Amino acid sequence: MSSPDRRLADPEASWWTYADIAHRAGLSERTARERMKEWERAGFPVALPHSRRELRWYPPAVLRWFERIEAAARAAPPQLAIIQGGRG
Repeated sequence: MSSPDRRLADPEASWWTYADIAHRAGLSERTARERMKEWERAGFPVALPHSRRELRWYPPAVLRWFERIEAAARAAPPQLAIIQGGRG
């Protein structure tokens, strides 16, 4: 849980929590936690070593990961559906 005086997903912050990552991804914190194993397999940055009780991540590394994933999604060619035209 983030403190009320801290702005979520602030790129200038010293560290990010699940709340920041969820905010950046546009997900609930619960969904971000559920997707973390999948994201880690896709190269998501590891948590900072000194964060044991509440996991924390280095914001620039997290932002680079999101940018890389989003760029790959934009670069993927759209799948075209073959539409059968009716013959009369």
